[in-house]
Amino acid sequence: MKRLPSFQSPIRRPGWRALAVLLLFLLFDSPPAWSSSQTSAADADGWISECVDCPKIFRNMSDRSLRLDTGGHPHIAYGADYLYYAWHDGVTWHLETVDRAGNVGEFASLALDGQERPHIAYYDSGRGWMKYAEWTGDHWSIQTVDSAGDVGEYTSLALDSSGNPHISYYDYSNSNLKYARWTGSAWEIQTVDSAGNVGRYTSLALDSTDRPHISYRDAYPNRDLKYAYWTGSAWEIQTVDSAGDVGEYTSLALDSAGNAHISYRDQTHWSLKYAHWMGNAWDLQTVDQSDSVGWYTSLALDRSDCPRISYQDINNENLKYARWAGNAWDVQVVDNQRHTGYYSSLFLDSAGNPHISHYSGETVSLQYDSWTGTAWTIQDVDFIGWAGWFASLAVDGTGTPHISYGRNFNYAGAGGELAYAHRAENGWTTQTVTAYAGLENTSLAVDSTGKPRIAYVGSGLSYTSLSGSEWTKQMIDPAPNAGYFASLALDRAGNPHVSYCQGRLYYLKYARWTSGGWVSQILDVIGDGGGLQRGATSLAVDSAGAPHIAYYDSTIWGLNYARWTGSDWEIQTVDSPGVAGVYVSLALDGSDNPHIAYHAEVAGDLKYASWTGSHWSIQTVDSAGHVGEDASLALDKAGNPHIAYYDSDHQDLKYARWTGTNWDITTADSVGGVGEGASLALDPDGNPRIAYYDASNGDLKYARKGGMAYRHYMPLVVRK
Repeated sequence: MKRLPSFQSPIRRPGWRALAVLLLFLLFDSPPAWSSSQTSAADADGWISECVDCPKIFRNMSDRSLRLDTGGHPHIAYGADYLYYAWHDGVTWHLETVDRAGNVGEFASLALDGQERPHIAYYDSGRGWMKYAEWTGDHWSIQTVDSAGDVGEYTSLALDSSGNPHISYYDYSNSNLKYARWTGSAWEIQTVDSAGNVGRYTSLALDSTDRPHISYRDAYPNRDLKYAYWTGSAWEIQTVDSAGDVGEYTSLALDSAGNAHISYRDQTHWSLKYAHWMGNAWDLQTVDQSDSVGWYTSLALDRSDCPRISYQDINNENLKYARWAGNAWDVQVVDNQRHTGYYSSLFLDSAGNPHISHYSGETVSLQYDSWTGTAWTIQDVDFIGWAGWFASLAVDGTGTPHISYGRNFNYAGAGGELAYAHRAENGWTTQTVTAYAGLENTSLAVDSTGKPRIAYVGSGLSYTSLSGSEWTKQMIDPAPNAGYFASLALDRAGNPHVSYCQGRLYYLKYARWTSGGWVSQILDVIGDGGGLQRGATSLAVDSAGAPHIAYYDSTIWGLNYARWTGSDWEIQTVDSPGVAGVYVSLALDGSDNPHIAYHAEVAGDLKYASWTGSHWSIQTVDSAGHVGEDASLALDKAGNPHIAYYDSDHQDLKYARWTGTNWDITTADSVGGVGEGASLALDPDGNPRIAYYDASNGDLKYARKGGMAYRHYMPLVVRK
């Protein structure tokens, strides 16, 4: 089982079941036409994956994310999908991507050397490595510091008097605190503490003799705040605070005498605490004990060695700042907007004024706050985005893939965009189709001229088509809660047909375009759905223009199939035991016989049903764990089925094809949490193409196997 990145804020790994929590705010009205961060990777089975729409993701920023140069200009390191670096020149912000390896940049810790060049230590969550990047003056030099197991979380970086980096970090594999330093020719690595589960929340500082000092948490068995320093020959380790459950979010600074000061969270009392080494004992103080404070602390000392601390009040979800006034702590709220104060990093300028970087969930942005002497000024530096929800893929007669999808939602699941992407010879182009609150799903088809048509759900079921450079929009069904699980198909004349649900799964409905407009009807009453998320209907149109619909009926916990006979709807139950038929996908062969791929929830299997002419033939395609969600089916010219689907046990994208005698199953992508929302189409040569969601990085991805990325074919009508 892969270990995916950890999360410590409302930015959680997106999944279809947690959509309302995961959806984020709208970022751009008009995103760039060409993605600047497209990457491709090939695996051993011949699958090539590409990133179609890749907005930035960052999380788990360290207490050393922010540094100021001698001009007082801020520099910030951050990341998660990639490693990013932002710096201000006094007029504007400059944004750079430092490491494009993918799944890198969490726990980024920044230092500036004597030439004010940035150095960054960070975690590669995809590989479990500790990495280090430095700007040489004309390029970024990137090294892997430690790859022995899963190492590199909770990094903290400092540069010595010679400019050499020192890094403290957590060894997840062995639950140890580790330390690395660059000798000038190699990395020297030590285990500092291995007594129990130790080393989370590390914070490193170097004294005047370049000896390292580290604060960190003893998570088990003691739940203490600990402190280690190098004597010159060995590590001296002390327990700083053991009064309850303490030691999260430590931040360390050394004063002019080399004495340690540490801010941290007291979990037992939900308070912010501060520890100071007096020379012979630790002085412990409670800084703020209002309800649930002390998250994401960052400590700095002013010229008088007085402590200043930035931190989050999680109860009010705001950013706070505390300073020692000589006889008491002065506490103020820096930013009181909701969902803010995450991952704070504090730095004091030459005048002693505080500067803080942090993440705001309200604006979904990296923010920079500075004290002018009379007030706080707040700036947005960079933005987070998510792309790839509700992806629907079609391939036109020239072999060009087209994808509709949702992106950039807020925490309430509103404010999102319906987006569209297609691939040409020199890359993917993306555009916003419409900004729409409450987008629930999309379904895409392309007509005989390669023009996209999209059915989508906002406030009612809507339909849009591209005419020239403009999208024309129509309302199909304005009924409340109409349009869930919409599935769009075009007949040979190019007229659209849509199956969908109203009231989530109370009614199965069908709509078609006529010369007089859209006509809709109720086909079946199918229950409340039992909390299912998507993929509950799938529509195909036969050679005579008659609709066929596969759908989940929660009144029988089974899979139904409906077809229009010319005068009425004929409905059959295909499979019923074990919540069969969720995540359903329907295709018709050359004889207009139906084939259905679907998920059986209780067994956790991917199943496949085909009509023989007299009965349904049912097979279990894959039963290796909990597989088959988001099943998407396509038939090749010989009528053989191909299925893309999600393996939720391993969070992988999988693909199965019938060889004529057996099912050939491969993993199309396994890097991070990938494969939700899989949508499959075959190119004119029968090669599989899959659009899907990368939940680890919030990206829309595309995988292909065989054939070329793009080539010109003779036009033909593609039916799904």
